[in-house]
Amino acid sequence: MNRAIRKERINFKQPDIGNYQHPDYYQDPVEYSHKIISALRLAYSKAYNIKVVDIPLDVAVNNAAQNHSCRMISCNEFAHQSRCTGSPQSRLAEQIGAMGICIRGFSENIAINTSPSVERAIEWAIFSMMYDDQACCQNGHRENFLKCSYDDSWRMGFGFQKGKFNFSGGRKSDTWFLTWNFAKIGRISGCSWGEGKEMKNCPGEADIEFQTMSLTGQNNCRQLKLTWSMNNAKDLRDFEVFLRQDTREYKSAGKIAYDQRKKTYAAIFPARGKVVDVYVKAHLRTGSFRNSELSSFDLNDCSEIATPEQEKDQPSKDENPLAELGQPKKSGKKASDEIVVVPNPARNEIELKNIPHGSTYAIYFINGQLAMWGKYNRKISLQWLRSGRYVVVVNGKSAQFVKM
Repeated sequence: MNRAIRKERINFKQPDIGNYQHPDYYQDPVEYSHKIISALRLAYSKAYNIKVVDIPLDVAVNNAAQNHSCRMISCNEFAHQSRCTGSPQSRLAEQIGAMGICIRGFSENIAINTSPSVERAIEWAIFSMMYDDQACCQNGHRENFLKCSYDDSWRMGFGFQKGKFNFSGGRKSDTWFLTWNFAKIGRISGCSWGEGKEMKNCPGEADIEFQTMSLTGQNNCRQLKLTWSMNNAKDLRDFEVFLRQDTREYKSAGKIAYDQRKKTYAAIFPARGKVVDVYVKAHLRTGSFRNSELSSFDLNDCSEIATPEQEKDQPSKDENPLAELGQPKKSGKKASDEIVVVPNPARNEIELKNIPHGSTYAIYFINGQLAMWGKYNRKISLQWLRSGRYVVVVNGKSAQFVKM
């Protein structure tokens, strides 16, 4: 978007257009869409005298938008208005109250996209409506997002649903149907602002909910352990842990497969800097998602004491497994019993040969300082280690490797 904005500053002679700042955290597709629109309005506010940067979400307007996305699927129509889908006015009135009394103004954007995930569908739809549709619609979609007349009396809603759509030749494709609704508040009394009627046309999406969440220091907080549990997780595909250190960008720390036999999950990762922020993303089979609340850990105020179980698993602080490293000594072990690190050098991950799964491993800097430790399960991710030489120690055996 910022590449498009840079061109726009020159072509439209609008140097006051600011940079777009993409949202770094959001809990679901509705909030994600809302934050993107809010960020765009902020970027354009000075150049076009946009009064309100953040138009609040409203339950009733959300319901109207969601109903329309579902009606387009059931009617196999992509349209703002038809005999089958109804009209924007009728859908809003159905949720809120009479047009002209409860609702004094409205606008609507719709889009379809065949991206596998709803996040990508939202991104491409908003980008195309902002910058690619001038020949089609005189940029009316863009106007609906950036309208200068929006003020504190307007509310926003976003609806999304995946279904089959017949594009051409009788072939149906999995498609995201997206609807953005904006409505101006009229009378409050007797109207359903902030409430709305239940959605009548959509299959119920799984009520996936994060429950217990905890973030604790491990091994004197050189690592952090995140644990969580889920409610109604049957439609999940997997989990992905995201973290940022010292307000940098969030990065993926890896995925954990959903296991219907498990009620709780855990992830352990190295900790650096002063403050670590973490959240878990639950990927649904449909391509939608739910994010947990943010958890933060202050590494400046960290004096976590290991539990007896942790003390049993982790390397002893008094023991330096590197003390005799590099000094060849005779051993009765066969070469096939030694640790083999592959690949070596490595970029993103390593595998340990001759090590049983479930063993406790420790990775040390070459000076003997502990870098990370954990349970070995097929592979070890190195993405949080800086480039350099390391030693991995398992069950009294050690091997050197290089992180590129």
